[in-house]
Amino acid sequence: MAVKSLNPLSRVQLNYEWDWAGSAASLKKAVALEPGNLTALSYRAYLYDCRGQIDEAIALTEQAKPLDPERVNLYLGDLLYVAGRYDEAKDALQKALSINPKLEGAHANLAQILLSQGQPDVALAEIEKEPGEWERLTGEAMAFHDLGRKADSDAAMTKLAATHGTDSPYQIAEIYAYCGEKDDAFVWLERAFQRP
Repeated sequence: MAVKSLNPLSRVQLNYEWDWAGSAASLKKAVALEPGNLTALSYRAYLYDCRGQIDEAIALTEQAKPLDPERVNLYLGDLLYVAGRYDEAKDALQKALSINPKLEGAHANLAQILLSQGQPDVALAEIEKEPGEWERLTGEAMAFHDLGRKADSDAAMTKLAATHGTDSPYQIAEIYAYCGEKDDAFVWLERAFQRP
């Protein structure tokens, strides 16, 4: 079975059927057939991430760095953030930005780290550099919340819901959860779950 036929299968198993074991088996075969396949390595790391096996996801992502340093460093930065390894996460994200200063998501991830470190002013300045609209609006809503600027936080949330409500329901739920509005967070999580 060729790698090209395994990757779509593993994506369906992982993203739609939530068949972790089936996806793991498909990805293991794909990597065995083509060890340097970036897609197979990336999805295998993502599977570990979904299962909460962050150290394994980080190790696989590190292996993939030579294949696409820009995108891999972006994902590695996110994984390192989840692992609480903030300085390493910042380094990975800065490497990604050194390759592509307009890379969507990198400034948003840096802002998220800064928010976690209790630096909302610095986080807001960082998020303003983000070229991706939904990423920027998500970060703004959180940074404004931490700065006590409720009207600005609500305005960012309203714009996000109006412009990206169908493609970013999880991010809207994340903001509501971040702001302590649990009921609204669950409403948007249900929308994200129902999204095809």
